[in-house]
Amino acid sequence: MNRKLTVTLIALMMVLTACSPTAGEQGPAGEQGPAGETGPAGTVSQEAIDAAVEAALAEREAEASGPLVIYSGRKESLVADIIAEFAATSGIEVEVRYAKSAALAGTLELEGAISPADVFFSQDPVSLGVVAKAGLFDRLPADVLGNVPSWAVDSNGYWVGTSGRSRSLVVDTRDVMDSELPGDIYGLADEKFRNRLGLAPTNSSFIAMVACMIESDGEEKVLDWLTSINGLGYGEYPKNSPQVAAAAAGELDIGMINHYYTLRVLAEDAGAPIKNVYLDGGCGAMVMPAGVGILSSSQNKSAAMAFIDFLHSQSAQETFTNTVYEFPLVAGIQPNALLPDIDSLNSPSNLNWSALALWQEKAVELIAQAGF
Repeated sequence: MNRKLTVTLIALMMVLTACSPTAGEQGPAGEQGPAGETGPAGTVSQEAIDAAVEAALAEREAEASGPLVIYSGRKESLVADIIAEFAATSGIEVEVRYAKSAALAGTLELEGAISPADVFFSQDPVSLGVVAKAGLFDRLPADVLGNVPSWAVDSNGYWVGTSGRSRSLVVDTRDVMDSELPGDIYGLADEKFRNRLGLAPTNSSFIAMVACMIESDGEEKVLDWLTSINGLGYGEYPKNSPQVAAAAAGELDIGMINHYYTLRVLAEDAGAPIKNVYLDGGCGAMVMPAGVGILSSSQNKSAAMAFIDFLHSQSAQETFTNTVYEFPLVAGIQPNALLPDIDSLNSPSNLNWSALALWQEKAVELIAQAGF
């Protein structure tokens, strides 16, 4: 229970106790001294009780009406406009803390029940799964979970998808031939790609892909792949967008990214010498939902639910697809013309997001062990 509310209710109990009937003091003891008279019974009206309870609840409600605190693993450049529109249309004050999704998941685990966060808005389902596994989310209503396809929700109902993104390769079309590209991610560990690859080893989506690979193929195979990629020589980037910029500038042949970073560049410059390549299958072709969950410790759950409802609204879904170039997840929203048909992508069909969350820590460990 909230500390201020607890104090208020204790004070109420003390008032009621003070007003309850009490025995008068006994007279002084004599040989045959008479007993003291009984004091008058105290009284408290139902109106006074109701007023005190109402005051306590009003204090609780006032505290809960503070700003909605969002921990966002989604980059500010991608979602700030959506969050601002929610604040403007709802009248709800919002505070946002931006960081990498995996880092925020770790922060929420450390903060536990005292976290100031109301909502965790994550770039990837693995980070959401870490928070769900720690028991820090409320279950969401069935109608909210039903807004999106079943592959984009937590199997236990703790988080729901907001938009979809695919892993892909960004390639410099001046230097890379389609015929030399592999069918799956493991094919990049080939001598012909020496000093031609780029990746962001600390990026949450890259970590999620590695977690998927561990779940699918085992630790030994994944570590061998990571070690081979490192041994070939690679360009290390802090995130996805610099890989796209490097490919467009002729500084990188092949980068491992999420698809929409390439599309954002092509939307501005259709002649840019880059393109996305979607692999034929496996974890290198996985389609992941970005998603959101409500913290059990939230003091602002009505506002948190309003935020999720807004992310599923037509306005937000159209922004996701036409500005961020992600796949909309709510039925009836037309995907942007630059997007491939999501059904044409060869994402693994049996992905278990809860299972992948169990592998996130191991994925980070193997990435470091391989020398990244």
